[in-house]
Amino acid sequence: MTYTAILPNISGDATPNMDIVNLTYVFNRWLKMLNRYGKLDVYSINDDFATIAKVIKAVNIKRPIRNIVATCRDYALAGASSIDRLVMSLYSALEVLCESPEYMTMRNWKRQYAEQGMSKRYKSLSKRLAREKIHKIGKEIAFTDSGTDEPKTTKLVRRIVEKRAAQTVFRNSKNGVRDSNLFRQNVRRATSFSLYNLTFTDYDQKKREKGTHWKVVFGKFGKKLKSKNSYNSYEEAIAACNSYMLNHPYDIRTMNAYMCEHCGKWHIGHERVCLDNQMEMQSAC
Repeated sequence: MTYTAILPNISGDATPNMDIVNLTYVFNRWLKMLNRYGKLDVYSINDDFATIAKVIKAVNIKRPIRNIVATCRDYALAGASSIDRLVMSLYSALEVLCESPEYMTMRNWKRQYAEQGMSKRYKSLSKRLAREKIHKIGKEIAFTDSGTDEPKTTKLVRRIVEKRAAQTVFRNSKNGVRDSNLFRQNVRRATSFSLYNLTFTDYDQKKREKGTHWKVVFGKFGKKLKSKNSYNSYEEAIAACNSYMLNHPYDIRTMNAYMCEHCGKWHIGHERVCLDNQMEMQSAC
């Protein structure tokens, strides 16, 4: 991906090692190619090996990282006979690379660039929408879901969000001109930001029972609940389970599909061990 905008400046020790970042992108692309096609892209393989050589020869990179990268290079050079070993080595290498300070600095850098202070600018708007309730449907805005609600409810939520966004932008501009293009653009930005944040609801343990419509995510303000991906049939859900297990080989818990009572569609989730089985396993140990 090519960025046409100017990224924020990072000076001093916070400057990330771009060789590590580029290598992370290369290994992620390799994994996608191997899982989907069973082979690497021959058109970019020379540039990829050049990136690998820079990391292996770099003196300022730790030896464990260079060793695991060299192992991936050797398995890639071995050809089709070592595809399985290459995939396992790529998973191990990505775990090491994503824990490196260079990669974490780059993630923080990109997060600041993408956010651009919108959370602070529209903090009051987010708080207001989080506690506002739609009396026509008897539900808070934060608990609406555009994927399962009726189209009338979705349109109603958007109209309310647009109205609150326009009021917030007008207050922030200190009673500026409403007919200007800048005002309309800020209203669109505030609306988009608010609708994105509205997919998260406050964490409630009572809602998240076994096989529910919600999953736990960790947001900026703590635990949140987000609606799970929905599938129209059992076959699609099973295919998603298989895809997840293929992309997460180190996850020891199996995935299963279940019918959701909230939306009437299929979701996937980890198979949970009941408390009695856990007590038996602890007593056996």
